[in-house]
Amino acid sequence: MMDSMLTLWPLLLPVAAWSGWYFARSKKTNSPHSSSSQLSRDYFVGLNYLLNEQEDKAVDVFIKLLEVDGDTVETHLALGSLFRRRGEVHRAIRIHQNLIARPQLSSMQRVTALVELGRDYLSAGVYDRAERIFREVISMQTEQTQIALRYLLDIYQREKSWEEAIEVSQKLASTTGETMHKVIAHHHCELAEEVFEKDQDEIAKKHLKRALSIDPHSVRASLLKARWEVRKKDYKTAIKTYQAVKAQDPDFISETIKPLAECYRFLNAENNYIQYLEETLDKYPRISIAMVMAEFLMRTQGMDAANDFIADHLQKSPSLRGLNELVTGHLLTAEGHTKSKFLVLQEVTKKLLKNKPNYRCGSCGFSGKKLHWQCPGCKQWSTTKPIYGLEGE
Repeated sequence: MMDSMLTLWPLLLPVAAWSGWYFARSKKTNSPHSSSSQLSRDYFVGLNYLLNEQEDKAVDVFIKLLEVDGDTVETHLALGSLFRRRGEVHRAIRIHQNLIARPQLSSMQRVTALVELGRDYLSAGVYDRAERIFREVISMQTEQTQIALRYLLDIYQREKSWEEAIEVSQKLASTTGETMHKVIAHHHCELAEEVFEKDQDEIAKKHLKRALSIDPHSVRASLLKARWEVRKKDYKTAIKTYQAVKAQDPDFISETIKPLAECYRFLNAENNYIQYLEETLDKYPRISIAMVMAEFLMRTQGMDAANDFIADHLQKSPSLRGLNELVTGHLLTAEGHTKSKFLVLQEVTKKLLKNKPNYRCGSCGFSGKKLHWQCPGCKQWSTTKPIYGLEGE
């Protein structure tokens, strides 16, 4: 309890100090003596609550003392914001509700207080109330409309209400002139994934078509579309769709290597697959491509040819994954003392790779093993990509 009081003191002391100043000032005015006396009593009651670690009651008293006028609105807003940032959301809500209930607020002050109350409910996870407040702000058509739209979009994305998210994104684009095509395309991809899991393939196809019409460079839409085509056993079209990713964003080539292999295998066209990999590797040196090529060489020309191929690739594009692949390849033919050394080296590379992330957000740096189309850290879309270089591809 003492810790709670210590953390609350820095918040309430400015309010108490202001209240004391207000009390002193009021004694010098021509206000009735009874009013000043009542204010004095309330002020010391609040201090008593604070000293006795009854923070909630102290907050109520000091809010009462902060009579809402043009000079104190900002004080209310600042205090509420402080409480919210410190996780005391219920106190922030009470302050902002008290502020909104005052009839003397100007229209702009009321809108600002409503936005802050909506943020309180958003922080508390009470999305339905936050949604109603932000929609009310939007209906007022003020300069806070853009802010309310962004918070409303955040709510719908958290709730995975993608149809509503599309509607708000479109309004945000028309209101601000901001380009939202990537975000809206992702929303359609989310809807496509939802119905795809329910075997509603034709509906998924419509959403993917819409996503690609909005954002022709949507790698995610292409990957999902290719999955849909594989499900329909249309392997030739799926191959074209997967290969189109290279033109959309070469950083995602590694995401197409394995599914392309399956498509070519169903068509008994492995040589065409290897030819495509050779052409791609020449321009985009990726270890995931080199490993597939090495596996093909091992089957057709032997382990030495595969090891030589990986070694040549490593000289041009060093990577831990490539080193681990080379060590593993040599272990298959090594014997005796040489093999024991390779085993040690393999153990080292495995440990180095174990906790290495595969993807990283270019906006906030969030990294992990899984590809997130919306970064869990900064909530931005299309900012997370495969890692390249020594620790990646």
